[in-house]
Amino acid sequence: MAALAISFAAGILAASCCSPLAWLCLDAAIVLVAVPLLGRAGRPAVLIMGAVFAVGAAWYTVRMQVWADDISRMPGVISFRGTIATDPDIREDYARILIRAQSAETAGGRRRVSGLVMLTAYLRPEQPLTLAYGDRVMISARSYPPFPPTNPGQFSWKAYLERQGIHTCATVRDPADIIPLPGNSANPVVKFAFAAKHYLSDCVYRIHPSREAAVILGIVLGAYSYLPRTTVDSFSRTGTLHLLAASGFNCFILAFLATSVLKRLRLTPKRITPITIALLLVYLIMVGPKASIVRATVMAVLWLLAMPLKRMPSLRNLFFTAALVTLAMNPSDLFDVGFQLSFAAVWALISSVPIIERVLLQAGLLPDARAQKRWPPAIRWGLRELLGGAVATIAVSLYTAPIIAYYFNYVSLVALPANIALALGVYVVTAVGLLSLALAYVPYLGPVLGFVGTKVTDAMLAVVNYLGSGAYSAVTVASPGPLAMVGYYVLLYIALDLLRSKTHER
Repeated sequence: MAALAISFAAGILAASCCSPLAWLCLDAAIVLVAVPLLGRAGRPAVLIMGAVFAVGAAWYTVRMQVWADDISRMPGVISFRGTIATDPDIREDYARILIRAQSAETAGGRRRVSGLVMLTAYLRPEQPLTLAYGDRVMISARSYPPFPPTNPGQFSWKAYLERQGIHTCATVRDPADIIPLPGNSANPVVKFAFAAKHYLSDCVYRIHPSREAAVILGIVLGAYSYLPRTTVDSFSRTGTLHLLAASGFNCFILAFLATSVLKRLRLTPKRITPITIALLLVYLIMVGPKASIVRATVMAVLWLLAMPLKRMPSLRNLFFTAALVTLAMNPSDLFDVGFQLSFAAVWALISSVPIIERVLLQAGLLPDARAQKRWPPAIRWGLRELLGGAVATIAVSLYTAPIIAYYFNYVSLVALPANIALALGVYVVTAVGLLSLALAYVPYLGPVLGFVGTKVTDAMLAVVNYLGSGAYSAVTVASPGPLAMVGYYVLLYIALDLLRSKTHER
């Protein structure tokens, strides 16, 4: 799977840099040179990798193509009709609504169109937004292309939308310009997942104050939109922003709670596995197809399928399988910072954590298993999580620091203490958020759950705000160049390989 995933990603990278004729010639040249060198034994592998390279490049070319009937190619659009393609993202005073266009009105009349439109609708307190996924609407607004960044190095909203296949925007300042139309084309499974998401939000807000509820939902659903900008900045400066991205941790908590409850109901493993997988897929739809949660869901589902299929799961194989599936769903994710950070962090956990743990054990900085057995179970579990969080933070920081510096121009100096301090709290907050679905309306249990979630969230916010407010909590750095980043990862690989050989960790 490593060879297939890397070949697929290489094809995407080649297609983003050169024309179809150029990447076809490059692919053919590599295959023609490699086949004689590797001989008969390696010939099938080279041909397969060459084919996967071509598929990745072709798929990226097709996905980035703007077709002739796309609404972005229609000049002078004054209104358009379409279907709401996903759950509206509602903020304080505006909402972002993704609309799949079906027809557009121009000075020359109405024409059938295709493509996606990112609509920004400003809200009024007396006119709340009542639209939902699957609703058909008519928008009385002119379309326009996304704006590029005004300064070099800034976040490009235009590039971000283009990676999602969106080439048109529209803005509505009066909610009356959004006219509902009869009919609904919602997928029932997706509609159920979004309804569960809204119910989860209502349950969390029911038993928690608004500030704490926003943080809990941000952690559970991996969405920054619930949080004020100052809180997001504090998480960013302390190197804990990854806690607000739905990933493998959220899938682990969901699977753990689901299997625990299903075992209590005396269900057999043959029934527990498909139910847990179904819950993970619904959770994926709730959060949205972000690279981090797609990766986590693919790995979790394959891990759960290993036991009934009588197979031993390999984390490295699951990692590359998840990369291949994620890029197959959206090849442009390869250039998204979320994809790069997610996969770099998980590779750090898989490849580097065992080496770092071995080094710390030999140096006497970590207690060995014999010493841990003498401690009470609760203390042993808590210490293991704290130490595990520290080791994981070190490994992940080593792999993600250049990417963070490149995109965000800072390096956090308090990531290690901040992640250790929040390690146990994240377990509680995530579990509280998911359990709110079942217990928020239960007398006595709901308020108790809300009390626990509020106190733990307040403690986490106190740590994040204190560490993030320091003058030297983060250092501003210039974006490293491509050669500097390649050199860094080469040196990192050499250093870890040396430590592996020193500690006999094969």
